[in-house]
Amino acid sequence: MKKLLVIVMFFGVFGIVSAQNKTSFGLRGGANISNLSNSDLETKLGAYLGAFVNIRFSEFYALQPEVGYSNQGGETKFPTADNVEIHYISIAATNKFFIKGTGLHFIIAPGFDFDFDDTPVSLINREEGNDVTFIDVSIAVGLGYEFKNGLTIEARYKQGTLDVFSGDFHDFSKEQLLYEEKNQFNEVFQLGLSYRFNF
Repeated sequence: MKKLLVIVMFFGVFGIVSAQNKTSFGLRGGANISNLSNSDLETKLGAYLGAFVNIRFSEFYALQPEVGYSNQGGETKFPTADNVEIHYISIAATNKFFIKGTGLHFIIAPGFDFDFDDTPVSLINREEGNDVTFIDVSIAVGLGYEFKNGLTIEARYKQGTLDVFSGDFHDFSKEQLLYEEKNQFNEVFQLGLSYRFNF
């Protein structure tokens, strides 16, 4: 019985160590090229920054929970109006599907984006906040390449699925919302780097 217990403990410890070897922490960041659909805006250059935990389940699949900051919106063409600046806290469950024997992988990343310009915390907002919907549900797809040293280069296209202005419509030529049957969604192309630390 004692021998059996020792064997079970050995395999349990071995399994925990193996699982830990497959889990790592990392940082990511890069450029956002963003706009809003159904709007008369020009694309806006912003940035994203974040941290993640990479859990490599097999040679072909890794789950990467992510949290970070994403600056999105668009640039107005009208001198009397302000650019659309949206500051999100983003949480995503990134799924990476690897091609056997390479670092090349496909990305599917559903997530939630929280606009903190209108929260009680008011991290960077004006006193009156903004008109943006507090939460957006997004889906990102992309392609990446992970090098053996832990460095990854990747490109993602991220699409919002909730109306940025909660059913109202903004023409961005003046400071008001228009009550029309139009939806405006976040559209973001991301290009950046990440680095995975192996402790």
